Amino acid sequence: MNNYLFINATIITVDNDDRIIDNGFLAVRDGRIEALGRMDTLDDAPYAAYEKIECGTGYKRRVLLPGFIQTHTHTTQALGRGLADDVNLRVWTHERIWPYEAALTEDDAYVSATLSIAEMIRSGTTSFCEASGQKPDAIAHAVIDTGIKGVVCLSTMDIPGEFPDSMYLPTPRAMEENFALVERWRGKHERVDACLNLLNLFNTSETLWKEFSIYSEQNDVLVQAHVAEALSEWEFTLAKYGKTPLRLVDGWGGLSPRLLAAHMVHVDDEELEIVRRHDVKVQHLPAADLRIAGFAPIAKYLDAGVNVSMGTNSPPCNNRMNMMDEMWLAGLMHKAYHNDPTAVPAGSVLRMATINGARALGRGEQTGSLQAGKQADLTVMDLNKLVATPTHDLISTIVYQATSETIDTVMVNGKFLMRDRELITINEGWLVQEAERHAQAIVARAGIRY
Repeated sequence: MNNYLFINATIITVDNDDRIIDNGFLAVRDGRIEALGRMDTLDDAPYAAYEKIECGTGYKRRVLLPGFIQTHTHTTQALGRGLADDVNLRVWTHERIWPYEAALTEDDAYVSATLSIAEMIRSGTTSFCEASGQKPDAIAHAVIDTGIKGVVCLSTMDIPGEFPDSMYLPTPRAMEENFALVERWRGKHERVDACLNLLNLFNTSETLWKEFSIYSEQNDVLVQAHVAEALSEWEFTLAKYGKTPLRLVDGWGGLSPRLLAAHMVHVDDEELEIVRRHDVKVQHLPAADLRIAGFAPIAKYLDAGVNVSMGTNSPPCNNRMNMMDEMWLAGLMHKAYHNDPTAVPAGSVLRMATINGARALGRGEQTGSLQAGKQADLTVMDLNKLVATPTHDLISTIVYQATSETIDTVMVNGKFLMRDRELITINEGWLVQEAERHAQAIVARAGIRY
């Protein structure tokens, strides 16, 4: 494995002290951060054989920061983006996305996941957690081939509904397939893990929630679920169970530090305290919330000490897999919602996109910040761009100004996935061609009209 020495860089550590090193170095050895500090403390001798990467070129130094971590994204829906814009929820699900998902082959899922990953890398993401995938083994192989880190899961519904029969898993089979997926991938590859999935409260049973909660606790496995996402869900659980979504899951024993609860929009102050007490990991999905869910009380979650991470969610309800865009939205939308320009400041947004994501995935000791001993998962930004000029406050520039145009280099476990804006592990020309071909074939096979 090659070793590297980044020199003359601005380094945003996102450590406990939120240090910013104005003119620094960072050494990568055997896939980990060996050392970092100010350039005036650098002793060149130990790094004589390292490849030196100059970050001081241009008027502004290149910026090193932790790679972004997406904790909720639907990679196998990427070939369906654009199919369900400007339609109501019923058309979105029944006529567009469910038929699309039911028509996916293993090859489709692999290409879709690879397309998602390519866009994630181009916008600085080094790790993601699948939200509810079709063909999770195909997603895992895309993770392996592209060099990113990923947690895969199987989209799971064990209550019959108005979705294709192929997507229904009777409860015993749902348990069997989820547990087998975890056992198939956990510990088998350094960059792949697996978790359990409960798609939503409309189509998952009390039994499945309880069994998954037991398995999760006994085996220290994450559980992905959409919770308190939409008003229709709130109305449904009240009518069927006499409880709001969050209280229902709490009554089933489903709240824990291992629950990745996506959206979490419709909660009251008492429920927020329940979330804090159980250390539930909240996933904020700004673009998707603006389209289908509403405004999650992110400022309240953060004030209460709840771990909030971020994701781009579903391509058909966001259309982008770009964390730079997501940070920009997160930094703006809550100011309008609370009528408070100080709500959810830039520093909090950056932490949601990095160290909070690592902690949500149980990897806070391994990644999510730039510290000696951690895995070398990092992004290099070039702010010598029109969109990032001028740069006054560095964190504000990254969150409110910069776009993915500024993402120059991405490294995972000390290996380059993108360098100088060129994807290393993915043939972009091939991918565009294959993604378009597969997408059109899926639509034709599923008989989708739009």
